[in-house]
Amino acid sequence: MTEPLSNPTPGFSRRRALAGVLGAGSILAACGGEAAPAAPAAKAEPTKAPAASAPTAAPAATVAATKPAATAVPAPSAAKGKVVFMTQGTDPADEARYKPLGELFNDKKSSVTVDIIQGDAGGGAVNAQAKLIALVASGTAPDVFWTHAYISPNLQKLNLLADISPYLASDKDVKLTDFFEAATKDYNVGGKQYGLPREATTTNLVYNKELFAKNGVSLPDESWTWETYLDAAKKMTGGTGAQATWGTAGWAGVGAAPYYPYIKVWQEGGDIVDATRQKFTLHQSPAVDQMQWIADLINKQKVHPFGDSFPGQNMAEAWNTGRIGMVPSISVYANFNKATFEWDIAPIPKGKSRVTRTASAGHSMTSAGKNKDAAWEFLKFLGSKAAYEHWAKLGLTIPTHKDVASSPLVLKPDTAPKNAKLALDAFAYAKPEPISGDWGNVGNEITKAMGPVYEGKATAKDALTSIVGMIEGLLGKVPDAPKV
Repeated sequence: MTEPLSNPTPGFSRRRALAGVLGAGSILAACGGEAAPAAPAAKAEPTKAPAASAPTAAPAATVAATKPAATAVPAPSAAKGKVVFMTQGTDPADEARYKPLGELFNDKKSSVTVDIIQGDAGGGAVNAQAKLIALVASGTAPDVFWTHAYISPNLQKLNLLADISPYLASDKDVKLTDFFEAATKDYNVGGKQYGLPREATTTNLVYNKELFAKNGVSLPDESWTWETYLDAAKKMTGGTGAQATWGTAGWAGVGAAPYYPYIKVWQEGGDIVDATRQKFTLHQSPAVDQMQWIADLINKQKVHPFGDSFPGQNMAEAWNTGRIGMVPSISVYANFNKATFEWDIAPIPKGKSRVTRTASAGHSMTSAGKNKDAAWEFLKFLGSKAAYEHWAKLGLTIPTHKDVASSPLVLKPDTAPKNAKLALDAFAYAKPEPISGDWGNVGNEITKAMGPVYEGKATAKDALTSIVGMIEGLLGKVPDAPKV
């Protein structure tokens, strides 16, 4: 995914404007391959958008680059030659993800070997896209590379991706059915498959069990509607000053990401863009009504803190106070896993339909690669169960290989959230964002426009209508094709 920079919202107090709270969440999803939406570490500095790195539970410095087990590795084929694989970035965690796999692949002593080169030092999808285009232009394109759902559509438009459908059809070592379908669709255009997902996230509801119990509110489950949600939020909101509690947070302001409100938009039949992905529709009903509903949590229902009322400098700090009942979150739990109270996850409440968001990072082959048969052998290896088990041991939150994601390597009943399997179940009703053009800045501009709405100074209809031309200009943007 792209890495939009934070944008202070007009009308904030100076303290909150400097904190850059609206841009606290990276457009990433891995992300799948997503960094958890994070707020600034100090109120006196603007937020730096997190890199588009894959979610990991262990800090880079503590990740052991142990070699994965050699079992269940795809057998060698008749392909021959050397393959160049470009990773995501240059940080130590990225090296730990791939160096042992490269060594294992080369240890097979087959007729195909791999050289691993690092991605851009900045990490993230935008930087990976730029480096790939530059390498193609210089005639040194990698054969296989780390990619993301946020850049894959543009790379396909530029004809930089190899269609792997024929390989999938003829090679029994890799089956798309081994992976979560929602994640594989991130790399499918017009029925052709352009990549395999490495990891993905779904968006779910994180809730404070102690605050629920204290206020006599039943815990959330799959039967919850938005009416149930609002009623629970009202019951958990109360007090003043340092004792104030809030039923919900994270839809806007600190800890929020532009894509969280999209879920309610989708559930009620709206969307960000039309079917062509060139026309902006968020300013039209029913979409705009859901954006206003989110803003009303702050100003009308008064169950959601915003600006100076937020009880902390970032979401992790605020959550640890125990004063927030519920927040939406991608299935990366860095903001929550140091809490001293019990918490868990539940499905996002249901509207007219049950929908949530997914995004993923993965691997693709370049169309410019000289030896695609050999490239397929390494891509197939990255799609093996052994590779996903290696990544799971390093802390990848949801590997997209279903067997690995459902294994004890990922689902650990003694570790919060205890309902972690719900995040896997959510793939059955998850959908990706309708990526088009400069999608990162589409999200940035929507967030900026909604700032005055969240402050109660404008309506969602007026704010979003005012940016139609700008957004449609961004939707039409495609990176310049490499000039070879």
